[in-house]
Amino acid sequence: MKLLKYFPLIFFIIISIFFYNKIKYKQKFEPLSSALIEKKFPQLSIYNIDNDKNINKYIENRPVVINIFASWCGPCRIEHKVLKRFSNEYNIIGIAYKDSEENIDSFINEFGNPYEEIFFDFSGTESINLGLYGVPETFFINSQGTIMYKHVGPINEEDFKKLALKIFNNTNL
Repeated sequence: MKLLKYFPLIFFIIISIFFYNKIKYKQKFEPLSSALIEKKFPQLSIYNIDNDKNINKYIENRPVVINIFASWCGPCRIEHKVLKRFSNEYNIIGIAYKDSEENIDSFINEFGNPYEEIFFDFSGTESINLGLYGVPETFFINSQGTIMYKHVGPINEEDFKKLALKIFNNTNL
């Protein structure tokens, strides 16, 4: 009976030691994987507003970087300057996720346009079919239409450059 009253303390100490070791010996986080890595970019029903062009036709036979973003997304605002930095070197395509055309126009007017083309996924269904965890996400797709890498969260300049050089073989798109 005396041991029973100390059980919560003993349990707390054991759990604390476990978490301390997890933190102390943690390894670098692995990127979130996707079932689509090294597979063809799927057929999506996402179109742009201006000329009703389908995203699959637009990216056909050329390497691209596809960034899923939204005007209401705080981290998207942070990564936007990184995309602008590389927009002259690489074909960057935007997918506006669950957003209105007016809000995207305001967002682009405020922060600039790094996108060669913007496609709209008003319902969010097609982005979910692409394996979206949450905005922002960035996909690197080679000229054969294969998804080579998926970056979850805001991408920084160092990661973008490293991935683009690795995936696109040190050549510009």
